Amino acid sequence: MSPMSNQESYQLLQKAAQCYVKAGWLTEACRVWVQIGDYQQAAQSYEQQENWAEAAQCYRQAQNWNKAANCYLKEGEAEIAAECLLSGGETLKAAWIWISQLKQMYRTREALSNFEAETEREEIEIELITAHCEASTGKKRESAKRLREQLEPLLNNPQPDLYEWAITIAEVLKRPDLIALIHATAVRAKLPNAVEQWETWALDKLGDATGIPKEETGGNLIPYEFEVITVNRRGEIISKQWQQARYFVEPLGNGVDLEMVYIPGGKFIMGSPEDEKDRYDDESPQHEVEVEPYYLGKFPVTQEQWREVALLPQIERELNPEPSEFKGEDKPVEQVSWEDAEEFCARLSKATGREYSLPSEAEWEYACRAGTTTGFHYGETITSEIANYAANDTYLDESSGESGRETTRVGSFTPNSFGLYDMHGNVDEWCADPWHDSYEGAPRNGRVWSENGDEKDSYVARGGSWYAYPRNCRSADRFGALQHDTFYNGVGFRVRCGVGRT
Repeated sequence: MSPMSNQESYQLLQKAAQCYVKAGWLTEACRVWVQIGDYQQAAQSYEQQENWAEAAQCYRQAQNWNKAANCYLKEGEAEIAAECLLSGGETLKAAWIWISQLKQMYRTREALSNFEAETEREEIEIELITAHCEASTGKKRESAKRLREQLEPLLNNPQPDLYEWAITIAEVLKRPDLIALIHATAVRAKLPNAVEQWETWALDKLGDATGIPKEETGGNLIPYEFEVITVNRRGEIISKQWQQARYFVEPLGNGVDLEMVYIPGGKFIMGSPEDEKDRYDDESPQHEVEVEPYYLGKFPVTQEQWREVALLPQIERELNPEPSEFKGEDKPVEQVSWEDAEEFCARLSKATGREYSLPSEAEWEYACRAGTTTGFHYGETITSEIANYAANDTYLDESSGESGRETTRVGSFTPNSFGLYDMHGNVDEWCADPWHDSYEGAPRNGRVWSENGDEKDSYVARGGSWYAYPRNCRSADRFGALQHDTFYNGVGFRVRCGVGRT
C-alpha cells in the first residue's frame, strides 16, 4: 500500500476537523486546522468560543490584520492590536488606539505628520484624532471647534465607527451638547439604531430635561441580566453569554406578582427540518412566520399566581384554587385544562384592564427558540443539569441522567436568549390554537390559527413535561389534547398580552 500524498493527508485532516465540529469538539477542530495551516478557519472557531487570545494569534498567522486587532482589543492587548493594524496598512486606526487607549501622544502626532489622506474618510479620521489629541492636552476649545466642524462630513459618511470616535472625544471634553449633536447627526444619516442610542443616552444623562415622553405609570420596563448557555451534542457547555431583557410587573394581590417579559417582533422558521432527529410529521411543512412584539410570562403560571386569580370573580366557569398534585407556591400549576387556562386569562384581563390570553402556537415556538434553529434553545440536546424531563432517556451523545419525578420550582434552570425560563420540560404549556395535523395553510403572521381544526375540541400544548422524553421537549414538538382534559400533573400554561398600554 503506497503512502498517502500530502494532498490526501490534508483532505483527511480536513474531514477530521469537520467531524470534530459536528461533534461539538471545537477546540480539537481548531488544533487540526492549525496543524494544516488553515488559520482563518481556526480563528473563526476560537472566536465562537470567545477565546480571543487564540483567535487573535490565528488571525495574525492568516494576516487578517483587522480581525486580529479586534480580538487583541477584546483581550485588552491594545499595543499588539495597534501593531496588527499597522501591518495591515491601517495607520490611522492604529493612531486612534495610541491616543484613545494608550495615551501615546508623541507616537500619534508622528503618525499623523507622516500620513497623507487619500479619501474623505481618512480626512475625517485625521481631524478626529487631532481633536482627541487637543482634548487630551487641555486644548478643549480647539478640540470642540474641530469636532463641531466634522458634523457635516460625518453626515456624508454614515459609518458607525467614526461616530463612536466622535462621541468618545465629546465625552473626554465633558460636552453633553456635542454628544447630543453627534447623535442627532447619526439620526439624520440614518444609522441603524441611532434613535434608540440617542434616547438611551439622553434619558440616562439628562432625565426629564430631554423632553422624551416616559411610559405611563406601570409601563416602565425593568431590565434584568441573565446567563445563556449553549451545549454540544454531548450535553457539554460550549459557551456562556450574558444577555439582557426587560419586563413589567403585574401585581395580583397579597404580594404576588406576575412578571411579563417583552418579546421583540421578528421572523423565524416554524417547524422542524426533515433531518431533525425524532421529529414528527405534524411539524411540517416548515414555513416562515413574522411575529409582532408581545409580552410573555417569564415563567409558567405558578400555584400562588393561580390561586390569587382563581379567587377573582367568575367569568364563565369555576376554578379550583388548589388543583396541583405537586404542591409548592413557586412550582408551576398543573392539572388544569385548556378551558381552565382560558378562564384564568379572562379573569386576569377583567381585573387588570389588559388583554391577557394564551399565546398562539407560533408565538410560543418563536419565544422558545429565541433566535435558535437547533432542536432545543440550549443547542443540539438537553441534559438533567439544564432541564426537568425524563433524562434517563438520551437524545444524542449526552450521558443519561436522573429522570424527573415531579415538577421543579420555576426558574430552577438557565433561560433562553429572551430571558424565558422552563421552555423545555417541567410542564407542557397550553396554546390558544385548535389542533391541526400539519402546518398546511397555517397563517404566516403569528396569530392564532382558529379555523378548521382537525380534531373537535382539541387544542395545542407545547414544551414537554417533567416526565416527557427528550424528543417531546424539542422546540418544534407539539401535541393536541381535549380542551377539558387536565392531563394529570403534566400540563400548565403561561400567559401573554399585547404591546400597548402596560
